[in-house]
Amino acid sequence: MRPGQKSTGPPLSVDKKSDSNDYAQSVVAKPDRAAVVAIAAGIRTCLQFHQQLGIKQYPLTPDLQQCLARKQPHAKEILRPQAPQPLPLTRPEKTPPIGTAALAEQFTALHREIEVCRLCTLATSRQGQVIGGGTIASRLLIIGDYSSQTTGFSTTNLFGAAEDAMLWNMMRAIGLSPEEVYVTNTVKCCPLPTGPPETEQELRCLAYLRREIELIGPRIICAMGESAARSVLEGNEPVARLRGRFHRYRYSKEGADPIQIMVTFHPRFLLECADMKKAAWLDLQAIQRLLQTL
Repeated sequence: MRPGQKSTGPPLSVDKKSDSNDYAQSVVAKPDRAAVVAIAAGIRTCLQFHQQLGIKQYPLTPDLQQCLARKQPHAKEILRPQAPQPLPLTRPEKTPPIGTAALAEQFTALHREIEVCRLCTLATSRQGQVIGGGTIASRLLIIGDYSSQTTGFSTTNLFGAAEDAMLWNMMRAIGLSPEEVYVTNTVKCCPLPTGPPETEQELRCLAYLRREIELIGPRIICAMGESAARSVLEGNEPVARLRGRFHRYRYSKEGADPIQIMVTFHPRFLLECADMKKAAWLDLQAIQRLLQTL
């Protein structure tokens, strides 16, 4: 206050101790657990959506580069793991049509072979096997990735409890019952809840999947998810770029009509990214229209 100026109120005072306590309480206050969980779930969903769109990496900005340099002072470059090379593939030989009894016998033999499979580490670290289910010789074959089970194992869970419920809702939406399709997975073993199968384990199951396709002889394959798309199209394109149009299966029997492949999102992904249900519905409608012409 300048000399001669009248005071219009009580003198201002600063309680440094009080301000310090308020700041300390704001710093040590416990975070809202629900908010943290919601943020983490949102980030996870966003990352999965980016993966489905084909975004494999993010640009390395100067600020991020400085952050990585502080955490890894000796790292000179970012190393990206390379996926193992696909196993050599052979085109199945032309075989004459087989009867229902002979087909069932061949399916039984294939299932017995899968049950004693020891081609990868899942043979000793799995909950069990979910080989497939449905009607043999169905016109529509649905292929997923693996059976995800976290609260106990059941051979009846093809993709997982919640995933199966959505799958059958999707089939009913286009007028199909479980008796009209056959459902299988790229990986026949149900992994432990610790994580999904690795790429190498997926590759070891390809021979079994191709024999299934040959025996079933479907007219249409619905490949749900990236794993299924890789298995039948032998590429690494994301689902978002493959969906919406039919592709041809390169191992169709000679002299037979080529198998048409529709790639769409896996029910597991749709449960987490509901915004993609509309796109999946368009894919299902395309399958329905093609089935009506066969």
